[in-house]
Amino acid sequence: MKIAVLLANMGGPDSLEAVEPFLTQIFSDPDIIDIPLPEFVRKPLVRWLAKKRAPESRGIYEKLGGKTPLLEITEQQALALKQALSSDTNHRFEVFPAMRYWHPFMEKVWQKIEKQDFDRIVVLSMYPFYSTTTSGSIKNELNRLIQKYNTPPGKVKFIDRFGTHPLFVQSMVQLLKENLTQEDRQKPKHVLFSAHSIPIKRINNGDPYFEEVKQAVDLLRAHFPEEEVKFHLSFQSKLGPIEWLSPATDDKIEELASQGIKQLLVFPLGFVADNSETVYEIGMLYQKLAQEKGIEDYRRIEVLNVRPMFIEALKQIVLENVEP
Repeated sequence: MKIAVLLANMGGPDSLEAVEPFLTQIFSDPDIIDIPLPEFVRKPLVRWLAKKRAPESRGIYEKLGGKTPLLEITEQQALALKQALSSDTNHRFEVFPAMRYWHPFMEKVWQKIEKQDFDRIVVLSMYPFYSTTTSGSIKNELNRLIQKYNTPPGKVKFIDRFGTHPLFVQSMVQLLKENLTQEDRQKPKHVLFSAHSIPIKRINNGDPYFEEVKQAVDLLRAHFPEEEVKFHLSFQSKLGPIEWLSPATDDKIEELASQGIKQLLVFPLGFVADNSETVYEIGMLYQKLAQEKGIEDYRRIEVLNVRPMFIEALKQIVLENVEP
């Protein structure tokens, strides 16, 4: 059987010139900004928001070399996953990066797949924890593409989360242990899980994201003695004046510093490919804050990217969802 696998992620600007149109794409998505407005009002508002936000965002991407690292890493993940899946002799797999808000757009990838006569299409959301703002948006776009291109729905399998899959959890445990063994000067060791925030309104409307994040932290905590490792949870990357999940990562860092903690490892929870939130926010912005507040040894743990156990987890997740 010939199977297409789409690794669906957010995407990001591939140049400084792409920052504003990328933001326009994000802000145009009602799953991101769910203000009920007529189209003739919404479009100019979106353009205004993107233009207003663009200078700050360009400044961030300048620090990252002028573009996001996310696409290149997702391409590497796709290649590694295809190689891992090649051991399955019953099926032939092709793996495609597919981005929601920038190139390669999901629709362009879908058009390519439609021309190649695949027997099955597996769409894997690269967001481990389900939210209406992430996997929910990918699902809506997927349903639109299925309808537009008359794709038989039974041909498509959508994997909308994998945050508690045993191999995924084990890949995070392995990564944590590798970083924790490098810290021998202080016990207990402190790990701050920093997850992307979402508006509280979403949670109140039934979004399962917060519960899934907490469940993953509990699964990870079970692998480490509490007297040796202290886990903390916070949320980053809020946007706008509305109420978001708390505590915010910057507030949590200040709180831990005020308690006299001098060493802190920050784990970007829910991110599977480095991007501006992990490299800039956690690796630069929060590091500066931590040092200013007296944390002497602050370290960002690199996300899973193309680590072998994570690729093996993706392989297993795909194989478990190949058959109808």
